[in-house]
Amino acid sequence: MKFKLSISLFIGSFAVIIFIFSAALIAIIDYRVTAKLDGVLWTVPAKLYSRPLELAENIEINIDNLVRELEMLSYIEVSNPERSGQFSLSKDNLQIFLRGYKDQRSGIFNISLGNQKIKRITNQLGLSEDLIKLEPIVIGGMYPAHMEDRVLLDWPEVPQILIETILAVEDQNFFNHYGISLKSISRAFLTNIKAGEVEQGGSTITQQLAKSLFFTSEQTIKRKVMEAIASLLIEFHYSKEEILLAYINDVFLAQSGRRAIHGFGLGAHHFFGTSIKNLDTDQIALLVGMLKGPSLYNPRRNPKNATKRRNLVLSVLKRNFNISDAEYENLTIKQLGISAPNYRTETKYPAFHDLVRLELQENFNERDLRTKGLAIETNVDPILQDALEVAIVKTKNQLINKYGTKLNDLEGAAIAVDISNGEVKAVVGSTRPSSYGFNRSINAIRPIGSLVKPFIYLTALDQYKDYNLTTILDDSRLSLSSGGIIWEPDNFDKKFHGNIPLHVALWQSYNIASARLGLDLGFRSVETMFSKLGIKKQFQDYPSLFIGSFELSPYQAIQAYQTIAADGFYTPLRSIREIKDIKGEIEFSYPYSIEQRIRPEPVALLKFAMQQTFERGTARGYPSKTIESWSAGGKTGTSDDQRDSWFVGFAGETLVLVWLGFDDNRQTPLTGRTGAFQVWKNFIDDINPVFKQKTSLPRINYVWTDMNDGLLSGKRCKNSLLVPFIKGTEPNITPTVRRKCSNRKETSDGGFLERLKEAFEGGQG
Repeated sequence: MKFKLSISLFIGSFAVIIFIFSAALIAIIDYRVTAKLDGVLWTVPAKLYSRPLELAENIEINIDNLVRELEMLSYIEVSNPERSGQFSLSKDNLQIFLRGYKDQRSGIFNISLGNQKIKRITNQLGLSEDLIKLEPIVIGGMYPAHMEDRVLLDWPEVPQILIETILAVEDQNFFNHYGISLKSISRAFLTNIKAGEVEQGGSTITQQLAKSLFFTSEQTIKRKVMEAIASLLIEFHYSKEEILLAYINDVFLAQSGRRAIHGFGLGAHHFFGTSIKNLDTDQIALLVGMLKGPSLYNPRRNPKNATKRRNLVLSVLKRNFNISDAEYENLTIKQLGISAPNYRTETKYPAFHDLVRLELQENFNERDLRTKGLAIETNVDPILQDALEVAIVKTKNQLINKYGTKLNDLEGAAIAVDISNGEVKAVVGSTRPSSYGFNRSINAIRPIGSLVKPFIYLTALDQYKDYNLTTILDDSRLSLSSGGIIWEPDNFDKKFHGNIPLHVALWQSYNIASARLGLDLGFRSVETMFSKLGIKKQFQDYPSLFIGSFELSPYQAIQAYQTIAADGFYTPLRSIREIKDIKGEIEFSYPYSIEQRIRPEPVALLKFAMQQTFERGTARGYPSKTIESWSAGGKTGTSDDQRDSWFVGFAGETLVLVWLGFDDNRQTPLTGRTGAFQVWKNFIDDINPVFKQKTSLPRINYVWTDMNDGLLSGKRCKNSLLVPFIKGTEPNITPTVRRKCSNRKETSDGGFLERLKEAFEGGQG
């Protein structure tokens, strides 16, 4: 009796232990199911996009650059576009089948072209369109540690044909089982035996979801049991629509570098360059077919396998009456239509990505950026970005060929900005643009050399009652005590040039004349101008400041020059346009702001002198007609012992700054002209800026003056130049030697009323 009681007690105790263990196991799996499944539904990395290209009537456009961007977006040139992602181009017409982007619908659009302008845009019905948008390029993301990437779809965004195809191939009984289906296993086994290959899977969609979320691919009884428990719990907690949506958003489709491509939403973008809603049935069939073997059926690596698998899926759809026999025949002969991959690493443009991250950190924490599925529309222009990267690499190779292997370690940085609105369009932080690491565009703090001189000269020209472009400056020997030592600056050519007009001293970049001008103006006046230009850095009162012993990063320097290029209007530089949440609602915007800090007339005089840098000065070489059409201007910069080579220049709507040098600050053989300017040239020659109308100011009057003495001259006189003046400040003396060749009608009258008006307006400033 005692023995039987002991057996019963043992069995009962064992049963209790098993029950407790099972309950604990189920509770653990249940917790993992809810935590992980909710994570799949809501944890999505932030994605960075380029700006979408907008095309509108009457805008200036570079046709070659437009075609380059279409190719970057994987649009294919054909004779007659019949499918999204195709275009045709003739001399005066572009026909494009847009894929669609947000509120921009897909369809065929005709763009009439002429004289580097868009004349008219019409849709496929022949109706005029004011504006169309091309989809942006995905340039990067901010991923969790596991590097999974996905585009989250909501149920209304899932095409019906995708649901039908998934159910037909993966789980025809999905809406009638509770997570496990012996019937599905049996049917799949018989179907595959008849077909002689794998047409259908035996596991339910719920089981596949459980396996991908919680378990490895090992084939063990333990794993199968836990997978079954997880499947039942998933069915208990979630509706069929939620389960299917989680599956659609979670399935693994491809590996792109370190980034794992999950879900049909991202799969559509990755393989076809568009959203899932724009895919045709054959494209849907290709993606669904890949589920059985993402590597084996990858259409880029194994197009034959992918085509065969796609056609097999289409045959299943035909057998289930999802498509007709005629549709099947038509779809199976189609090309795969795969687009080129957008990018294969964490980010396509590392230096630009760094700038974006700095702006984001002001308003978002790191976790939100990696989990909330934010869509970050940046200002990067992919054409300008690629052209800038190519230019800095090309120039380095050219310089190595010219100066030898001592420049193998040469580094550089470059930034391109839209003059009118301060949008940062391109950033390069190294002569190896695709590499990660030290971003010199933001973090390299270097002496800017002669790049400081326009700031000094603008300080003078802003005091226009005392200074104009023909004010005579002294470029003779200078010696003074500074910081307990005698400071004697030299010009680059080791010569002294005596008395010269102000504008000549600037475009010839004479150090001594610039230093004397700065000393006359005073440190406080110069510091005030620095502040107006957006330079927040403090400096010490040493006269060497006036010739460039002043350190800035390329980013800080181009901010100051943006104010000059924009005619005195200060706009904070920005790399981001707006940020939207996962529902497409604006989470945060970076509005355009502008503030007039300097009157446009003094800036116009300075820009004239900077244009002479191209015409006659340290950046000469372009035809005058080209410089005029671009409304171009620039400035070279070389620091002491040629340790830093700088150039900044504006052409069309684009301002570009370039720095070259060694990270260890050793001497280079480069000046601003022979180094950084060559990068600028290669870049500008590549993008070929469109024509820009020159700003006309009513208070500016052009007068012929002599380039030696700055006094009145004439168009027929030798050594004369047509120079702008703020009305009332023009020279009024014509030397006897030039009276015969000059023409009084070519000069301003400088009358009493003009001077009175000028005095009044000056008082208002």
